[in-house]
Amino acid sequence: MANRKSLFLTYVIWLLWGWFGLHHLYLGRDIQAFIWWSTIGGVFGLGWFRDLWRIPEYVDDANEEPYFVETLKRKIQLRREPAFSVTRFSGQMLVGYFYGILVRMAIPEEAKWLPALLVPFGVAVGVYLVGNIGRERGDFKYPLVGAFIANIALTYLTGEEAGAMYVALVAAIFFQNYRQFRKEKAQGKTLCKRIQYLAIGGFIICSLWGSFLYFNAQVTTEDGETVKLRDAINHFFNSPVWLEFKEVIWGLYEEGQKNGWDNFYDEFVKALDPRGEKNAYRVLGLTEDATQEEIKRRYKKLAVKWHPDRNLNNKEEAQQKFMEIQEAYEILSKLKTRRASKNTRIRSEFENRGGGQYKQDSVKGDRLIGLTA
Repeated sequence: MANRKSLFLTYVIWLLWGWFGLHHLYLGRDIQAFIWWSTIGGVFGLGWFRDLWRIPEYVDDANEEPYFVETLKRKIQLRREPAFSVTRFSGQMLVGYFYGILVRMAIPEEAKWLPALLVPFGVAVGVYLVGNIGRERGDFKYPLVGAFIANIALTYLTGEEAGAMYVALVAAIFFQNYRQFRKEKAQGKTLCKRIQYLAIGGFIICSLWGSFLYFNAQVTTEDGETVKLRDAINHFFNSPVWLEFKEVIWGLYEEGQKNGWDNFYDEFVKALDPRGEKNAYRVLGLTEDATQEEIKRRYKKLAVKWHPDRNLNNKEEAQQKFMEIQEAYEILSKLKTRRASKNTRIRSEFENRGGGQYKQDSVKGDRLIGLTA
């Protein structure tokens, strides 16, 4: 058979990129590939782990092995609809619940009526997709009707917004009313067409996550206050930290254009301040050309000012500031000592290698040039 699928290659793809559903895409199981990608490995890795022992059957299905086709024919002859599967039913509930929650998170809090319309729809889509994996198929209208009935009934009985899990349960039950075998694999879809459908689905999922991050995502500050993520991002891009970092990057870019890019990496690492030297100078309020004596004098002055015993009203802040000052002084003192020791060693090595003779020769040469002139 042309274009046969390899069991070994399928397992390799499953191991490397299985959480994205690429092994299902390779086998032509596009719906399953989309579910695996959109729910992070088939509902947080559950589906991916189950594929470990299901892949051989998937490969036989893709290759339409004779024994697989004969077994499917016998099942169709014995019963009109597929047997009930606890695994598939559970998958319908979980994926339906996942899509319902994702839709709910994406809806702005100000839109009070949208959840009643869109959440049941999202649940029904999840139930329908799982129900149409492989050699089984069903009608979308049944889980859709079941989801809306469950949502309306639960909202009326409880007086609160219906839980997505209960809605998914009812939708999955309604889906069982109409299920059929898929006798033949879907034909006629080119790779371009398949990717197009998957791209549309991916765009919808990404749009839902984007809507959630923009409208509803929040961060919590150290004092327990919640701030919208979009506001926190805007504040970050206006913060001194970001403005300073942007200025450093732009300065490196201009320096690279002017003097070449050979030393760009070294300059970039230096700008990141891995030793904390620049930050230490900033904490002490000094410039980088400060001497050891100036550093020591400044440290003593700030240590006295921010000593916790002298700041009883804001002792916690003073303690933190005092520790920063101590750390900054230690960093700069060690760096100054290390560099002084290195310079002394280099000077000694230079003199031992003939640096003194070089200086004498230079003096003689200068005198000779003077006489000649």
